[in-house]
Formats: sequence, C-alpha cells, structure tokens
Amino acid sequence: MRSLVICSTCKFSTEAKHAPDGRTGGEILIAHVQEVLGEQGRDDVSVQTQICLWNCSRPCSVVMRDDERFSYVTGGNEPTKAQAEAILEWFDAHGKTETGEVPFKLWPQAMRGHFIARMPPVKL
Repeated sequence: MRSLVICSTCKFSTEAKHAPDGRTGGEILIAHVQEVLGEQGRDDVSVQTQICLWNCSRPCSVVMRDDERFSYVTGGNEPTKAQAEAILEWFDAHGKTETGEVPFKLWPQAMRGHFIARMPPVKL
C-alpha cells in the first residue's frame, strides 16, 4: 500500500496559522494535491489526512507511506500547487524503485531539503 498522509492542521507559514482565506496550510496543500491528481486524471494515489503530525516547527508535513519500500517524513512543504506537483513527482519516482530510494539527481528541486526521516518497511 502506498499513500500520502498530509497534516491538515499545519500552519500556513511559520508566522501565521491560517491563510487570508481562513484555511490552514495543510488544508491548502491537501487541496492542491487533490487538484493536481484530478488534472492528471489519477486515482492511483491515496491521499489521507491527519490532524497534527507533530512537526509544527516545519509546516507543512507530508508522510510518503509505503508498506514495501522505505517511507519518508517531509516538512517545510509550501502550501502551493508547485509544491504539490513536486511531491507527486517525487512520490512517482519512489514508486518506480525497488527499495524506495530515489537517486538524488531525480529529485525535483522543490523537494530538496524537505526530508526529515525515512523508515524501513515493516517486514512480517
């Protein structure tokens, strides 16, 4: 199973909890990810929301979860459509690997500097 888990309560910026329209940064990023997936006609990516991922010093937080490959925790994702596109581009590259290790040269520029941790898959 592969999915994106996006914090719905992440602040809009380090200075403001809410955007001028009243939404959190997490809510905006979730909407952008869903918008990009819709524009691409995709239903192959599960987008799940989570209230607080405990990464409040680096909003917006996204977990790229996979039960067969490494999973990743990211932070500092801007609540923009461009960032949503970069997240999905990286996640697609991740899905094409055997282990979930994406060569750095394939990372979208907008994903560099956002990775906090990786977790190995659960082996049962």
